[in-house]
Amino acid sequence: MNFLGYIEGYYGRLLTWSDRFRILDVLKKNNLKTYFYCPKEDLNHRTEWRNEYPKEWLIHFGSFVSQANLLEIEIIFGISPGIDFKSDEDLEILIKKITSISKEGVNNIAILFDDLYEDSSGERHAKIVNDCINLCPKINFFTVPQEYASSLALPNIYSSDYLISFKETLHPSVPIFWTGSNVVSQHSSAEEIAEWNNLFQRPLIFWDNFYANDYCGPKVILESYKSMSLEAAKNLNGLMINPTGLIEVDLICLDFFGNFINNIEISTEEYFSKKNFPSKFIEVLNFFKFEISMNDHQNDLSNIESLLWSWHHPVKIEVYSYLHMLRFILKEQNDESINALKKRFRI
Repeated sequence: MNFLGYIEGYYGRLLTWSDRFRILDVLKKNNLKTYFYCPKEDLNHRTEWRNEYPKEWLIHFGSFVSQANLLEIEIIFGISPGIDFKSDEDLEILIKKITSISKEGVNNIAILFDDLYEDSSGERHAKIVNDCINLCPKINFFTVPQEYASSLALPNIYSSDYLISFKETLHPSVPIFWTGSNVVSQHSSAEEIAEWNNLFQRPLIFWDNFYANDYCGPKVILESYKSMSLEAAKNLNGLMINPTGLIEVDLICLDFFGNFINNIEISTEEYFSKKNFPSKFIEVLNFFKFEISMNDHQNDLSNIESLLWSWHHPVKIEVYSYLHMLRFILKEQNDESINALKKRFRI
């Protein structure tokens, strides 16, 4: 796999430059080699994509790229113009933006068309990417289609007018980011990956939302990575996780992902024990899984209340709201009003 690492691509949070430098260090430690910058809360990335980045931002970004280069980590920089791309003038603005980023030492640019929430032309989106390739031949381009999961393809991935025209028009060298059967895919099989490779006939990078929580906050997932087998993953051009934007949580998720990529077998409980997390936290790790089952309500409630009132740790600050919600669920377990919360948290 050519691209392994971290996607800063979620809604609701924006990392600091200090956070991003910490992520680079953990990527290096785990033999992961890619950072994909495409945060939805960066106005200049998406909502106001036509705007140039200010000089101060470019200085910080340039330092970030330099550090990534020292650590042999590739940066992919994302731009989302699809929200209101209309004309040749917009193409000129897009090319100018790509050029300004490439001057900071970035040769990998992703053009994203995700989450547009309106009917669009796959041919038109692919042509925007192709025009960028023709006008910036030294840049390596990537893309995210509007239908970026099987569940989003209408009526299906084989008959979708959007995907058919997109893949027929798009330059064959351009890697596509894909989230799997669903926007948040719990598991992808080798057979499914083979199916997607056969469908797109171009490099496929899996954008994995397994740890993401911008759709289910304040829930946090802290369990070993298991979205697919390592053998299945080897049939991809890349595999990257898009987690939470909570820096302490994300560094842990990167450790779990690194253990998977490096074939290191260590249980979640053992990982946190070695990090000297309190036993009460380890006892409630079941609530930090993708799918949750509740067993000993009273003991769980006691542990969670102890963590809320007596535990002090950077991770505690980031999961504090979630612990409070769990306390409420456990105390009011027979109340019909909490069914929606249980569904949201996959309990």
